[in-house]
Amino acid sequence: MIPQKVKAFTLSELMVVLVVSSIVVTIAFLALSSIQKQVRNIQYTYEKQQEIQYLERVLFGDLNSYEGIYDDTKKKLFFENTEDSLQYHFLKDVVVRNGDTIPLKLTMKQLYLHGEEVKKGVIDAIELEFSDTFSTNTVFVYKKNDASHYIDTNGI
Repeated sequence: MIPQKVKAFTLSELMVVLVVSSIVVTIAFLALSSIQKQVRNIQYTYEKQQEIQYLERVLFGDLNSYEGIYDDTKKKLFFENTEDSLQYHFLKDVVVRNGDTIPLKLTMKQLYLHGEEVKKGVIDAIELEFSDTFSTNTVFVYKKNDASHYIDTNGI
């Protein structure tokens, strides 16, 4: 009786399959790592955009509900009305609003009254620029002054 040949893979064929499979798995892990890094960057950018939008909303509300007074020597913005007051403190890496810390890197801050820059005194507009994300973000918040503002300003 002559032994029959068993159909099977040779050792060299199995080694080639093993090497190709390991290359494919390595490429897959590298691609996954790259995608995870991109997702983290997108998430970070989204969080910073949310913080900038939050600051813009509260600044708009405060500027239109209170009278804003800025003091450049203290780097503080005070908002006051007959019932309440609050303050903003502009630091390099954060903006503090009555103890609420908003982690944004401020690159430029300008405050205005009637379109002219103010270093100290009453304001009616604020322009802030942040560079925490991949692009520079600018926030410009203003209020429309009513007649009482112009009467108080002119001393009538």
